[in-house]
Amino acid sequence: MSISFSHTILRIFSVIALLGAWLSVGCGSSGPAVHSVKGQVQLVGGDSSPLVGHMLEVTKADDKLVRSYGEIKADGNFELESLIAGEIHKGAKEGKYQARIVLADDDPAVKQQARAALHPRYLAFESSGLAFEVPAKTPVQLQVSRR
Repeated sequence: MSISFSHTILRIFSVIALLGAWLSVGCGSSGPAVHSVKGQVQLVGGDSSPLVGHMLEVTKADDKLVRSYGEIKADGNFELESLIAGEIHKGAKEGKYQARIVLADDDPAVKQQARAALHPRYLAFESSGLAFEVPAKTPVQLQVSRR
């Protein structure tokens, strides 16, 4: 009886995967409409180097399932990318976005350094106060403060 149940579940997942692949191909479209989003995260009153290698994560204000990400580089710059229908696209869909910083956990010392430099409110969408619209006419400038 459990074998039959497992096969049924496997078939359901297969059908869902095929349907998703079919829908992502569409009717000859060249892909989703995304807009290039480049900007900079600035640590007010200090050096932004503790944020290097960590991520800026953004979510659409009206659809929390739509998210994009960008790694914070040495100069504080980032470029957003979005995972759409299983493919990475440079940019983000049009709309209003909220942002937060996601600390990388590859190196505990680096994570601790960033945590010590950054006010914890920037780690959550609800409290960060970081927001912008896509498409943006100029590079996005996000200022964060120390503890």
